[in-house]
Amino acid sequence: MIEEPYRWLEAIANRREYIEDQLDGAAPVVMVNGEPGIILATKKAGTPKIYEIYDHLAMGCLGHPADMEKIRQSAIEVAHLEGFTRSRQDVSARRIVAYSLAVALKNAFEQIFSAPFLFRCLFVELGEKIEKDEGWTVDYDGSYATTFGREISKGLVISGKKEVMEGFLKERQGLSFQEFKTVETMAGYAIKLILWASESLDSKITLEEVIKKPAEEVLSWAADSDFEVVFMDRALYEQQSFKPLDRGTWGLNK
Repeated sequence: MIEEPYRWLEAIANRREYIEDQLDGAAPVVMVNGEPGIILATKKAGTPKIYEIYDHLAMGCLGHPADMEKIRQSAIEVAHLEGFTRSRQDVSARRIVAYSLAVALKNAFEQIFSAPFLFRCLFVELGEKIEKDEGWTVDYDGSYATTFGREISKGLVISGKKEVMEGFLKERQGLSFQEFKTVETMAGYAIKLILWASESLDSKITLEEVIKKPAEEVLSWAADSDFEVVFMDRALYEQQSFKPLDRGTWGLNK
């Protein structure tokens, strides 16, 4: 009986190792904000990975498609219930992540006799102005971290590799706030982050060096790649702000 807690800890450690191994090959998802709104982007795959949750809420995720769909449906249900029973102003990323998603993910992670969620996401709230924007990094074990306002202009990244996320946070400390005025420049910056986080570039190139390179040069490296890019338009804050963008919009075909 005295060994039970140790067995549980060992099972949790094995479960974490299994999930990290399953997520290892997943393409990164990035988020950037600016005056026009918010960009969410990732490399395009067979299954979409960026979802609209509510008028001003969206989620970009990686993991198993069935798990992403379950959590997407859950988030949409909670958001619309909040909007119906309270008001639109009460539908916030904080309420959905902290009071619903994180609790459900933690409970599922600790149920060692059932399959875990293979899931990691960026949960995004568009504000009326850039200072009100929120970006939440949510993990499969229910842990989360929040970034607000202009700090998001430096970018947020989730990846299947923990070491990539840790490396990004370390290099990000040396970056300055970005002053994006157009959707194209925001999208170009997001593509740079994806290429850096995908480890598809020379490993000796730092994040700061990638960001300083001309957008045309970096985009030419990605000429053979396709991306899923979504723009949340601040001008449509009171309406449906979620807009998928095609390649021509963010420059690869220009």
